[in-house]
Amino acid sequence: MHYVNNTVPAVKYQALWESRDNSTLWMYGGLFVGNSTSDGVSTNDGIWQYSPGSQTWQMQQQTLTPHRLVHGGKANAPKIQAAYWVGGYQASDTTVSITDSTKNYASGMIQLNTTTGEYVALSAPFTPVQEGALAYIPVGEMGILLYVGGEVPSIQNGINATFTQNAWNYVQIYDIAGSKWYNQSTMGTTPSRTQFCASVQHDEGSSSYEVFILGGADFNSHDVVKDVSYLSIPSFKWYKASPLNTGRITLDCASYGSQIFGVGGRLAWSDDSGAGCYDMPAFIYDAQSQTVKAEFDPTNTTYSLTSSTYEDIKKSPYPSSWADPGLRNLFTVDQNSTSSTNSTASENDNSHSSNKGAIAGGVVGGLVGLALVIALIYYARQYARKKRVESKYLKPPPRTQIGELEDSIKRSELGTKTNTRTELDERFVERYELQENHVRRYELL
Repeated sequence: MHYVNNTVPAVKYQALWESRDNSTLWMYGGLFVGNSTSDGVSTNDGIWQYSPGSQTWQMQQQTLTPHRLVHGGKANAPKIQAAYWVGGYQASDTTVSITDSTKNYASGMIQLNTTTGEYVALSAPFTPVQEGALAYIPVGEMGILLYVGGEVPSIQNGINATFTQNAWNYVQIYDIAGSKWYNQSTMGTTPSRTQFCASVQHDEGSSSYEVFILGGADFNSHDVVKDVSYLSIPSFKWYKASPLNTGRITLDCASYGSQIFGVGGRLAWSDDSGAGCYDMPAFIYDAQSQTVKAEFDPTNTTYSLTSSTYEDIKKSPYPSSWADPGLRNLFTVDQNSTSSTNSTASENDNSHSSNKGAIAGGVVGGLVGLALVIALIYYARQYARKKRVESKYLKPPPRTQIGELEDSIKRSELGTKTNTRTELDERFVERYELQENHVRRYELL
């Protein structure tokens, strides 16, 4: 551990993304901490990178840099060398040029290439939004982004905006390869809330992914909640899990095996001492046992569905109605035609509870110091296990996908806007890189 010099902004509620080879951490967004704007600490916009090997920080060296935003949804996808930020806003504690209570809300999405450090601004299908969650799920050709929750301001730029909560009976899905958004309805009891975090789990004995929702507060009463729920994909059905011991809001989440780290946050709806103090800056929620754990277990690298959930999605693996045939095709085509980012399942249903695991990564946190400590500990453990875990993916066992549709259902062709190319890599069957030449770059306002 070492001191961070004053050239690096002191912020909270930022994103911290790792590159695919774990050689670089990228920091974007966040609020200035304390009196940073008057303490000689850097207030530069843009994306910063940290090299653990040399223990050095530097500003992203690109012609265009994004404005600093806060309270947007963020997700990392190391295998395709990309990270994403959607929504959020600029204010006086993110941008020096704003000197009053004005908040300028972003209406698009940022895509960062975590190898080159270049970014592009992409469109989003919804109005300006804050406090939602963005999650990456490795299905389809390059994976999808899922956006859930969020609050919509009454005005895009101004003072004293009022907010309307997005409904939780639908989610927004972005197909990365196809550059297309879908609005998909969900089933089950929705866990409506705000200022929560989301984390993805995958049982390799099934074809489903579970997006866990932890913490947050009731949008109307501002009461902090302990409830935990998860959305199963592709059934798009909500399930309830066992609760947290103590509720938190404005926290971040990251997963290792079935262990979900909740980092930072507040215990009450307050920006001062009323926010409360917790004993530990982070907690571990085990999605497998649905309990809060006292200690981290580095050998715990797998997650399995509960029997009841597994049987339920086996009976109804897909929603009764798809938003679009293109979205359906992402989940129902033969898995052999998708990229190697898809995880494999076991040969029969009985083996669904014990298969090879994957390390899910990217630790995001509250303050920069706390985030870096947790990230470096995680990466140190990850590196020692890396080659053994990767070898499990090279020769996956055959799978019988539950609820497969007949061969007569074909996947639709992607349009000419598809932004993928493949390169061979000694560790993966396919490697994807993002191209920017088809996307017009501009700054988010």
